[in-house]
Amino acid sequence: MIEAITEDVLARGVKLLEVKTLGPSKDDPNYARTRHFYEKMGFLPLEETDLWGADTPCLILVKPLV
Repeated sequence: MIEAITEDVLARGVKLLEVKTLGPSKDDPNYARTRHFYEKMGFLPLEETDLWGADTPCLILVKPLV
């Protein structure tokens, strides 16, 4: 699915994909697997913020396409 999305957005001139998930400062093994999946897909951790509140840290990951 990520490959199909990548092809589609590249054709539209998009140069960077962004996803958000629970940050690593909140110990949750399920989200650790989610982060690992995204990293295997080429996403890089960019920043952890309090976008979703202090108890729910948001990790922003990006994938350069070019």
